[in-house]
Amino acid sequence: MPASPWRLPGVWVGFVGSVLVGVGACSNDFSFNPLGWGVGPIAALAGAIDRPTGNLLVASGCVLLSIGWFLLVPRPGRAAPAQLWLLWVAPLLVVPPVMSGDPFLYADLGWIMANGGNPYVDVLGSFGGPFEPFVDRFWAGNGVAYPPLALEVNRLAAQLGGMHPYWGVVAQRLPAVAGVALVAAFLPRLADHLNADRQWATWLGVLNPIVIVHLVGGAHNDTLMVGVVVFALWLSVQRIPVISASLVLAPVVIGLAMALKQQAGLAVIAAAGLPVAARIAQLPRLQRVAVLGWRTAVATLVALITFVTVSLATGLGFGWTHWLSQMGRARTMTLSVAIGDALSWTGQDFTDAANAVLAVAALGGLAALLLLRPERPLEATAWGSLLVLFISEALHPWYIGLGLALLALLPLGRTASRWVVFGTFGYLMAYALTNLYVLPVLPSIAGGVAFGSAAYAAWAGFGRHDRL
Repeated sequence: MPASPWRLPGVWVGFVGSVLVGVGACSNDFSFNPLGWGVGPIAALAGAIDRPTGNLLVASGCVLLSIGWFLLVPRPGRAAPAQLWLLWVAPLLVVPPVMSGDPFLYADLGWIMANGGNPYVDVLGSFGGPFEPFVDRFWAGNGVAYPPLALEVNRLAAQLGGMHPYWGVVAQRLPAVAGVALVAAFLPRLADHLNADRQWATWLGVLNPIVIVHLVGGAHNDTLMVGVVVFALWLSVQRIPVISASLVLAPVVIGLAMALKQQAGLAVIAAAGLPVAARIAQLPRLQRVAVLGWRTAVATLVALITFVTVSLATGLGFGWTHWLSQMGRARTMTLSVAIGDALSWTGQDFTDAANAVLAVAALGGLAALLLLRPERPLEATAWGSLLVLFISEALHPWYIGLGLALLALLPLGRTASRWVVFGTFGYLMAYALTNLYVLPVLPSIAGGVAFGSAAYAAWAGFGRHDRL
């Protein structure tokens, strides 16, 4: 009888890492409220951990969680437990948000909604209430660009938490857990349909440290969107009588996902193309483009109608469009910010110019994927989602959850797999450096490259010669 996969060392190394992240995140020095945070044992722990200790615990926890993840790389005859993600997220479920103040904003938005306000008009902190002291002063007094369904989810979560100043925030993690549950349930099934490796898909798309630490630990609203999109893509390849799953049902679900986070819209390409990808591949190139084009246009129309309907039904409409410029206020680790910082010695700020050039390049890259490889719509969606993110005005680790889930379904070669995997670890640590230790963008990126390179060197030194 084979040994239980729960006895694999990586399972428990990763669990210890998650515990360290959760304990470190409790430090009162991470709170935007001078009075600290937490209740009961959490409050006692929060007062006992200073900022340097909290930094060390979270950073070292990220490293240990990643080591556990590396130790569980799928191999023939060995797979990680299917529900391992539940064990790894357990230490993070009731602690304060990890490396993010966003859930406090979500809770405050929920308070505004529950009291009859419109967050597109009534700015963060304007209604007072239990969450106002925890709103990051950087964002207080501003609206948000979150679409309407996301705000309704915030309201529901805050109400489930009893509008309690702590539990109302922790409850914002419930949609994130639901999102990962959807990914864990439907990503392997989609992998089976596409003849992809379901173990690899789960390892890269579900057990990824960025998913555990940021999408769940950080309780971000992107997580539910990712889960809904993965479900939509699985739905798109199902055979359903009378109605088209890929041109009607899946786009409707994608429209709902867009009402959670707008970036879900790119998934219409995969939903429209996946069911007919094999047939498209047999056509001449121009016909391939034409078939994918008209199918994507139909799916896009259905998704947009759904998005508009939901937006109007909530009564909130499209006020989020007035706050899109807020995304660029925080100088995050985007390529344009890195270029601007690298050229700051000239006395000029090239960030906006770099962002414009990169935006054109990204759109060109997406167009090239669609025109040159229309028979691979999932590839265009996966790489396209990352192209769009890396040239946007803001970039955070939780933004790449959708890209990771979709990349996990692609037949990546060993070189590409290594870039994705070790790049993921490097990015996790780069963000930890800039968030925990408040390092500027360029030193944080350099640190992330160093961590990723060291991990690759260690991996190569152990003579690993499987898929990774």
